[in-house]
Amino acid sequence: MSTTSSEVARDRYVAVHGSTQFKALQRRSNTFIVWASAVFYGWWFLVVVLAAFFPKVLRQGLGGPLNVGLLFIFISLNLVVVLSGVYLRFARTQLDPLSEKIRADLEGDLR
Repeated sequence: MSTTSSEVARDRYVAVHGSTQFKALQRRSNTFIVWASAVFYGWWFLVVVLAAFFPKVLRQGLGGPLNVGLLFIFISLNLVVVLSGVYLRFARTQLDPLSEKIRADLEGDLR
């Protein structure tokens, strides 16, 4: 590969990086990441605050060996699964079509 062709390829990628389509893709992705992070870390912050300032709430029994603290942990594990599923659906419906369009525009004559 010659230097000229690599410079042309580099210029194409730089142009795509600055395009409005790519910025829209980044904005969609980052918006979801911020939202999902706020939900997840907000939940954990709630658990930490309850454990630090209201420990009796987490110690309340719900039946047998199960208490509110363990219930919060089980819900946290389920929250990870739910957020992962929501992200997979979001990526399939929102991010993948836009990224495919960007890739097709970038590699159109190469395919």
